[in-house]
Amino acid sequence: MKHLPVLFGYHASNLGNSHVPLSLCRYWNESGRQATLTVASADDAFAFPWVTPALKGIKKGLVYKLGERMQPKQMTEALFFRKESASSPVYLWAGLSLDIFERFSERGAKIVLERINCHRATSRRIILSACEHWNEQVPETFSDSQIAEENRKLELSDAVFCPSPMVRKSMLDNGVAEAKLMQTSYGWAPERFPSIDAPRKENAEPVFLFTGTLCIRKGVMLLLEAWKKAKIRGKLLLCGGVYSDIEAAMERHRDTPNIEHIAYTKDIGEVYRRADLFVFPSLEEGGPMVTYEAMAHGIPPLVTAMGAGAVMRDGIDGIVLPDFDVDAWAAAMTEMAENREKRAEMGRNARQRAAEFTWKEVAARRAGLLEARYPELWK
Repeated sequence: MKHLPVLFGYHASNLGNSHVPLSLCRYWNESGRQATLTVASADDAFAFPWVTPALKGIKKGLVYKLGERMQPKQMTEALFFRKESASSPVYLWAGLSLDIFERFSERGAKIVLERINCHRATSRRIILSACEHWNEQVPETFSDSQIAEENRKLELSDAVFCPSPMVRKSMLDNGVAEAKLMQTSYGWAPERFPSIDAPRKENAEPVFLFTGTLCIRKGVMLLLEAWKKAKIRGKLLLCGGVYSDIEAAMERHRDTPNIEHIAYTKDIGEVYRRADLFVFPSLEEGGPMVTYEAMAHGIPPLVTAMGAGAVMRDGIDGIVLPDFDVDAWAAAMTEMAENREKRAEMGRNARQRAAEFTWKEVAARRAGLLEARYPELWK
């Protein structure tokens, strides 16, 4: 039986991006589809036979402490190429070096690329537009050389996983051949939320929740302005670290009533359980897993098209709103705050919809896409 070699290249903790390859490879292996995952290092909880860390024990400690910043990824790529140089297809994660793509391409391997976010050119354009709109200083963004490197990786790839319709659109907008693109999604893990089915205390006034990094890219400027304009009798709960490009705006809104900030939590499930509505006006995303998780908790989302990912249906599970329209956001937030029945109906729909996007279901659909493109895989 052929196996699918997967290269992530970073530490695997099951948090952030590493949650995706760990989840996919877990369910592929459980379904009899052999996949191996090579990572820089891994938490002890993920000592599975199909996970290969490049760094372990004393070596891991020394490299992370004394080595250069890029050394763990470089060592992981070198190990992966030694093990898998004759394999095809190979599944490479975004953020790896151009060199590893070129080396496999020279060997004639079919390369499957995971596009975590939109095309870098699209991302840069969105950030520059947002900074101009809000009259904010432009943060560090992608350079011409980084965009050129991404274009070369896309050129060398045989297939590209796009985890949302907006990622797919960004690829098409930047000249990637439609035949390469495989439309897919991200998902959520029920085991991360053991209290998800427990009864929740009803809030006397609605709680609006944002989770994620607080930054311009995530639309936090719009959210703060819309909350201030709406003057809702309720609470806006912001959960996540504050990026430098939003610090001044956060300070300006420090006295806006009923805003609570949680910088970090180990139990995001309890934060979801506090919320009545999920607000996520993100300007640039891949497949926002927070939207999947909020919906799984029965929380109707108010999102941009980027924030909807591949899961949320406008007018059924929640509401899709324009990127920069403060008035539209304030009006929608006010309506949902006042309409308890609409919240409840959309929350039920959201929960039912999210049940179709557990990682087990997502892994099965992705396996189908791979098997259709590579019929000899897993046979």
